[in-house]
Amino acid sequence: MKKTRVLIIITTMVVLFSSFGFGATVNVDGQTKQIETTVINDRTFVTAETMKNYGLSTDLKDGRIILRNSNVIFEFYNLSNRVKVNGVEMTMDSKTFQRNGKTYIPMRFIFESLNYEVGYNIKTKQITLSTRDEIAFPLAIEDNGISYTFSKPVESIVSLAPSITEILFAIGAESKVLGRTIYCKYPEATSKIQTVGSLYEPDLEGILDLAPDAVIAATHMNEDAMKIFAQAGISTVTQKSPEKIDEIYTLIEQLGLITDQNYPARALVSTLKAKEQRINNIVKAIPDDELKTLYYVVATGNKEYSAGNQTFIHEVLSGAGGINVAADTDKWAYSLEKLLDHNPEFILGEQYHYDTMMGSDNYKALSALKNDKFIFVDTNLFSIPGPRVIDGGMKIVIETLYPKYKYMLNY
Repeated sequence: MKKTRVLIIITTMVVLFSSFGFGATVNVDGQTKQIETTVINDRTFVTAETMKNYGLSTDLKDGRIILRNSNVIFEFYNLSNRVKVNGVEMTMDSKTFQRNGKTYIPMRFIFESLNYEVGYNIKTKQITLSTRDEIAFPLAIEDNGISYTFSKPVESIVSLAPSITEILFAIGAESKVLGRTIYCKYPEATSKIQTVGSLYEPDLEGILDLAPDAVIAATHMNEDAMKIFAQAGISTVTQKSPEKIDEIYTLIEQLGLITDQNYPARALVSTLKAKEQRINNIVKAIPDDELKTLYYVVATGNKEYSAGNQTFIHEVLSGAGGINVAADTDKWAYSLEKLLDHNPEFILGEQYHYDTMMGSDNYKALSALKNDKFIFVDTNLFSIPGPRVIDGGMKIVIETLYPKYKYMLNY
């Protein structure tokens, strides 16, 4: 029954999003057009030459496929999943390739980057491309019921959260970052940026000396600090910390809007969604009796903390095929009794978590410890809501728990 259901699901995905052969009928903003496509590994590819009809010139140079207009430059690499968008490098879940003298690029990626909504109309059996509204300044960003208005793109930023810093670097806005917290340590290039304390204990004098256009935090900022920044003419933005993976994508696009890095931000979100979808589809192909239970350690020893079912970390673990034993709690607080009762097959955590557990008789009954199934991970890959949650966290889970399926990742 499981295999039959999986076959139906996978076949449906192919029909809905990729199996269109070479002459795909596409509805573009209400008009029917033909686009030359092909399908590889459940992904639809479109010829680079076709993109001339959408305002992009095409140039082949030194193994690169360059598509451009006045606003954006895409650099694809033949037989590679690497791509640059306005100079910002990222990876896709599929590779560009050439066949019969034509170059094929991932269709969903290119159109989502160009600000199209990509879908499928079951009734007309057509791919649908709908232009999304272009956002112009003055720009209003709403988060957690609060609206922030920007009259122009932000040119200088102090980041008070590791997730904000990581995303700004990932979308090519690193030159705008003047200050960071002591906890913003990725990527390595952040070490060259001045530190300004932490979210709850910001170096106000240091931030005022930097005179940024905006201070951006990932949760509630000290109200006294906000008043001081406002008096100095510095905008403040507090972004609610994501609880769902989709909220991470929203945060990336919002930061792209604020910094006028829309194309790299949309492109990055497209790559992450495609990778997440690919991992989800791999999991659907794994028989139920092969699925593994696991426990993610946030803290252990005096008290137990893990990722409950209302956290994005839970979505990362379960989306990659892990049966998260802490799903029976909502947020973070857990208990030793529950952990021992569930007795997960795998435990994910840092070296110091392992040392704590191995140094106490309280955990000696856990099968994961007895069977050498404690998986050492950099928990920043899971706990910081940014691109590495997909590129690192989800990938680690599926490669560790289901190594015989990792060849299907393609990235």
